[in-house]
Amino acid sequence: MHQKKNIPFKIESIDSLGQGVSKTTDKITFIPKTLPGEVGIAEVRGHKKNVQFAELTELQQTAKERISPDCIHYTSCPSCHFLHTSYENELNFKLQNLERMFFKIEHPPIKSHAAVRRFHYRNRIQLHFDTKIKKLGMLDAKNQQIAPIPQCMIPVDLVKQELMRLYDQDSWLKIIPKNSPPQGHLEIYEKNGVVKIAVNKPYADGGFTQVFSEMNLYLQNLLKDELKTNENTKLLDLFAGDGNLSNNLNYSKRLCIDFYSQSVAFPFHSLDLYSPDALQKTKRLLKENALHPDLLLVDPPRSGLKNLQEWIEDIQPQKVVYVSCDPHTLVRDLSKIDTYLVKGLHLVDLFPSTFHFETVVFLERK
Repeated sequence: MHQKKNIPFKIESIDSLGQGVSKTTDKITFIPKTLPGEVGIAEVRGHKKNVQFAELTELQQTAKERISPDCIHYTSCPSCHFLHTSYENELNFKLQNLERMFFKIEHPPIKSHAAVRRFHYRNRIQLHFDTKIKKLGMLDAKNQQIAPIPQCMIPVDLVKQELMRLYDQDSWLKIIPKNSPPQGHLEIYEKNGVVKIAVNKPYADGGFTQVFSEMNLYLQNLLKDELKTNENTKLLDLFAGDGNLSNNLNYSKRLCIDFYSQSVAFPFHSLDLYSPDALQKTKRLLKENALHPDLLLVDPPRSGLKNLQEWIEDIQPQKVVYVSCDPHTLVRDLSKIDTYLVKGLHLVDLFPSTFHFETVVFLERK
């Protein structure tokens, strides 16, 4: 049986996962929902070789930046990370972490773009369930516990209304198929003004879209303003989805590549971009369509694109734009490139209240 271990802490900084970092004990300790300068007691919940992970149990010294969270679920819910401080502080923490991660990569000053609002923005939300214990909510990966969130403040109004309906008298139990395993997940999403529910289906049922519509439009306009493409531009859009990043750009020719489950028509082409022969197949497609890209757009999943250097050296575009939802893999991929300069670096906050954000890097060939 796990024996509780309480330790003292003093928070020195906030890491890239939104956790407070304490070096008071012999192991570096990470404690969520704390702030620099705070002192108190935390309970150790896990550890690795030189670090440990703990939960806040008592605050003995509170930072002046601490506020009461607007969401009643914040203490128990693992999905939001910064509601115990202002949005201005949240954005500053994100900016500081991005600057730390880019320390070894030459770049101009980072431009930070705040979200238009902190709450009521997600057009899609995924919840975990356990029919045996009749629980529906956010899953805490550390302890595998489900935290119910009937009053969650993150989804857009239509999704929130459906969320509250599902919680009312445990109505969600009625939509779980009888042959479903007791544990699973469901997704509530809004598309074109219609709310749908998918049970035990892959994430982004109905087609992937950015979860914050207004900030996605902001991102599109940022690319348009910074790139200033024209009718002579030839572009290759990798991990293109529905062409989200390139639809509003000016160009003469375009090829969009992603892995599509249904047949698609040119300029879209279905291809697993992580397959060993993806680059060679793409080069053949470019040749067949007499397309020599001067602009490469890359918007991969969190795992990034490890062989980005190989792609850009083979295709040799004049400009590259890399949009990333995980700055760790972004920095890993960029650190291998020495033939391009970072001409612009932007933090675009598509995920307020959490540690997540989008990073946009503009590269030009030396």
